[in-house]
Amino acid sequence: MNVDTEKMIAEIDLMNNKKMYVVKDGQLIEHDLPDYGEVVITMISGKTAFIDTKVKRKV
Repeated sequence: MNVDTEKMIAEIDLMNNKKMYVVKDGQLIEHDLPDYGEVVITMISGKTAFIDTKVKRKV
């Protein structure tokens, strides 16, 4: 991920399925996704407030 803070532009790899990106207040927040599980995003007033990750194990 390349970020140009002067121009407020970010370059991300669209082929990486293991990452999720959230833009909040001009910042790019990178979040690693689990192999198995779920990710719940909680919004407050239209902005991301919490990212809850539940990891599961495949047996």
